[in-house]
Amino acid sequence: MRKFFLPPERKRLRGRSTLKAKKKAARLYSLRSSTKKALPLYASFQVPLFSLAILLRDRPDLISGPVALVCCAPGSDTSTPSTTAKPVILAVNHEAARCRVTQGLSPTKALARCPHLNLISSNPADECLHQDALREYLASLGSDFEETAMGVFILDLMSIPHAMKFPGEWVEQALRKATPLRLPLDVALARTPDLSILAGQSPALRHTLRFNADPIFCMAQHPTFAIQHIDSQPVHSLNCVSTEITLEAELLSLWGIETLGQLASLPRQGLAERLGPEAKIAHDVLHGKHHRLLRLHRPPERFNLSQQLEYPIETMEPLLFALHRGLRTLCSRLQSSQRAASSLRITLTFDDGDLYAHKIELPEPTCDSSLLLRVIQTHLSTIHAPAPATGWPLHLTSASHEEKQYHLFKRSLKNSRRFMNTLGRINALLGPGRLGTPFLLDTHRPDSFQMKGALCSEKLAVKGEQNECTLSPHYRRIQNSTSLPLSRFRPTLPIHVASDPEGRFPRPLALLSGPYCGPVTKSNGPFPISGHWWDPEERWQQVEWDIQLTSNALLRIAYHPPDNWVLEGIYQ
Repeated sequence: MRKFFLPPERKRLRGRSTLKAKKKAARLYSLRSSTKKALPLYASFQVPLFSLAILLRDRPDLISGPVALVCCAPGSDTSTPSTTAKPVILAVNHEAARCRVTQGLSPTKALARCPHLNLISSNPADECLHQDALREYLASLGSDFEETAMGVFILDLMSIPHAMKFPGEWVEQALRKATPLRLPLDVALARTPDLSILAGQSPALRHTLRFNADPIFCMAQHPTFAIQHIDSQPVHSLNCVSTEITLEAELLSLWGIETLGQLASLPRQGLAERLGPEAKIAHDVLHGKHHRLLRLHRPPERFNLSQQLEYPIETMEPLLFALHRGLRTLCSRLQSSQRAASSLRITLTFDDGDLYAHKIELPEPTCDSSLLLRVIQTHLSTIHAPAPATGWPLHLTSASHEEKQYHLFKRSLKNSRRFMNTLGRINALLGPGRLGTPFLLDTHRPDSFQMKGALCSEKLAVKGEQNECTLSPHYRRIQNSTSLPLSRFRPTLPIHVASDPEGRFPRPLALLSGPYCGPVTKSNGPFPISGHWWDPEERWQQVEWDIQLTSNALLRIAYHPPDNWVLEGIYQ
């Protein structure tokens, strides 16, 4: 007869179950249960037929009949006449789909299939307003959500304990909170973001909110996701789930694959060999193995502050004192969010109802309230207030801190911050676009140049002839090949010239007015130049002469038809 012997430790536990051993076992069990990670859970919020639902919200008389949304074809050029932009059907409701009206049809063909079809046009402005309302609604539920598409959002429920413990109860509360929107809404739960969108398209998995006269709530029949609930959906529905998936539904249809269930039943490796990595991702999505991070919506933080003064202020000192307090508050908020101000905008309100607004670009991002105050003081000293100031709104444009790598052997300024502060005050004094380094342009027009801004961004350039900012990050310095450098006047100086009208172009004989006067001893020219003949507003023409006066001054003058002479520059 065989005997089984227990190890000494187990034998002692079996013989005497002490209170100490029970406590130890309970601690081990609680430790193991606490180390288990909670499974992720995502909720998708979808407004079915978003653009159409917005328009039908205010027209309940059309809900019961066939309705189609009409818009211009996406490939049509809207800049051409309207005859070339062909309208197409963008979306249809269930009644119109019964009449074989599908997306992409022309309105003529759609009316031929359904004569009593109601056609309505899209309204992009109204869509943006409702999208903002949905965004605010999602923000009231939780902060970690993704704005996937128009009318489609995904919310991460890991940070909501009530939703993780009681998901069904939480979904019902979320739907009741959405009733003021007066929009149809589908909510579905799944373990991955992409599966939650697919689950929202299944009547068995989604929680719905509909409107007739009163809100109608319908809860899901199956609280947990299973692949058989979405196996009858068409294959092309995967293309709307993820941007990484672009399956050709026509090709799959030729192979006999028309539903998600047929695609999910195929082997993963075989799909990847025949259709590439996109099919592998689609297979993983259907089986809940494709986990991606949400592109969380983070609204930009606004750094605004306004103050209405109790008494009107007539002098600058008390105004600067009040502004300094507001700037310190805004700078502390910037520092707490690890950002800095790249520009500021101040608006002064006066006692007579007038407003004065001005934007000041800073040389580099800063959180120094004293520097910002000095910049504002420099600018305010250049304006004349029509009446006492009664208040001011202040806005700071935030920018992230930039790490700069300096050269090892290149000499730098002893105090670069003082230099940048000086640039900021000069810019506030002169105005935007008037501080920088001029660079000649590589063009046929000799007086074309750009100003490379001396402030922080190299993307801002100022065109000298128009004195306006343009986005032109590429600069090239043109070397002057002449032995005598020409110093051009900016702007050119108008002069009076005695000329010989004989010939094609008048020849200068003497300068009668201007900084340089006298008869012309030598002349070289004419040099007729013109450009931009294709543009009536930018078209220009001039005839240039190089002349020498009796005082040996070498000048460049230009003749602008029909009767204008200007002094272009002087040779040094």
